[in-house]
Amino acid sequence: MDVLRKEITGIYDAQRLDEEQLNPAVVQRSCLAVECASAIDNDCRVLTDAAADRCWIYGGAFARLLGIGNNAGEFNSSDEDVIYCRIHPEDLVEKRMLEYEFFKFADSLPVTEKLQHMATCRFRIKTRDDRYVMVVNSTRIMQLSPNGKIWLILCIYNLDSNQEAGPDISPAIVNMETGSIAHLELNERRSRILSRREKEILNLIKVGKPSKQIADILGISIHTVNRHRQNILEKLSVGNSMEALLAASEMKLL
Repeated sequence: MDVLRKEITGIYDAQRLDEEQLNPAVVQRSCLAVECASAIDNDCRVLTDAAADRCWIYGGAFARLLGIGNNAGEFNSSDEDVIYCRIHPEDLVEKRMLEYEFFKFADSLPVTEKLQHMATCRFRIKTRDDRYVMVVNSTRIMQLSPNGKIWLILCIYNLDSNQEAGPDISPAIVNMETGSIAHLELNERRSRILSRREKEILNLIKVGKPSKQIADILGISIHTVNRHRQNILEKLSVGNSMEALLAASEMKLL
């Protein structure tokens, strides 16, 4: 149930890092720096290599609280799925929207400004004993490629001293050099994750209507219905319609 994965991957792909000469030693040094910082702060840190589609997770006491202390290490994915699967589904939608907006914004900046911004938010995440706690999270670009493209990305998770959940994840993009903070409003974007037609089809599936009846009710072809159904599965990263209904409900997309 991970929306916007395709869009974020598209931003990574647009960097065209495969056309550059990237020094593996830079990755090794960055991994060591992130590992040391995590050990000092006892938090959970993820270093993502957008070129290799790979990430490294390092965790102190907070990672053990989340139950991922034994799962830290290298993963053949640019997404920290072992963490994302523990985020409250409703909050995960907004976190992914924030990431997309942040990377799209950073990609548009001059090279000299790309490293001075970070995305911040707070959300609910499940611990090893299946209770939700509030975490603070920041995401920033740690290393640019030789051509000034987004390459290594650092994401930090830590326990929030304020355990009261808010109406949203308090998404913001911070300029660390000037101190300016841009607060984001994501409700409208959330409402547009599924199109009006996709919502109509999901609601008809919810009451047990097969594709042929849905086509008759909406006055469209069964081919169009099936195309919409496939688009819904891809957007919600699920395998079937029942999973799509569950995901849309948990994410409050309907």
